[in-house]
Amino acid sequence: MKRSNRLVIFVGVLLAILAFVGIIIVLQGGGGGGGNATASPTTVTVLVANVDIKIGDPITPDKVDEAQVNPDAVTATRLGAKSQVGGQPSLFNIPKGSQVTLEAIGGGNGPNNIGAQLKPGEKAVAFQVDRVTGLDFLVRPGDHVDIVISQRITVLQPTSDTVSKPVSQQRFEAITGLDAVRTVKTILQNKRVLYVSASRQAAAAAAASASPGAAGQQQTPAAIENVIIVFAGTDQDAEVIKFAQNEVSEVGSLTAVLRNTTDSATEKTTGITIDRLVSQYGLAIPNIIKQLNKGR
Repeated sequence: MKRSNRLVIFVGVLLAILAFVGIIIVLQGGGGGGGNATASPTTVTVLVANVDIKIGDPITPDKVDEAQVNPDAVTATRLGAKSQVGGQPSLFNIPKGSQVTLEAIGGGNGPNNIGAQLKPGEKAVAFQVDRVTGLDFLVRPGDHVDIVISQRITVLQPTSDTVSKPVSQQRFEAITGLDAVRTVKTILQNKRVLYVSASRQAAAAAAASASPGAAGQQQTPAAIENVIIVFAGTDQDAEVIKFAQNEVSEVGSLTAVLRNTTDSATEKTTGITIDRLVSQYGLAIPNIIKQLNKGR
């Protein structure tokens, strides 16, 4: 009976020793393998321009090469494959041999160097838009826009005692009921966008890159109410914009109209007032208005 107990104890101790040795071997083997598997790569892939790329030039796969560089040599947010560029306009000059980054095609979260995006003689000009006048906040850096102004004016007429005098001697008074007549006109065309303070496209891209598992936990992004658009223009353009949006809180007087980036044509427009809508576009005038005007 004693021999049997001793044998059981001996076998138990032997099994414990074997298990302990096995655990050590597994841990050493796993640590070595894991160390090799998680070793940081010595280089990363970046895109490098194989030609000089100017501001506004489309960045296409044939203008870039893939290159391996040390991670410390990466500039801004790297692009790792030619397929990531597909003709997006360059936001700044990229000399041959320089890295082509996400910021160059309007992406990334880094600071916007607006000065680097300006050509000689250009100035950065800003205006504010809402959801309708700002194309539902889908304008992005690199886009080209036209700008339409909408203003209300007071219609004047010569006073009765000066109506027969030369214009230089006439005095004018407001016409009752015509103190807020609306007029609309395209004032600036083919302006290159440098910066947009917020974009629905950026929000959509962030949501798309989020992990599927966390989708149910994502919070709804705050609604965008107003957006600042900065474009490349002149001092004359700045004067026009300042006149149109004199107050910081004023939104709606200026509308951004998106155009093709390769379209440089200047379109002649007539501007729109109520009389042009009637004479050129056939806007019907209600009979009651016609009857009221007969007595004048």
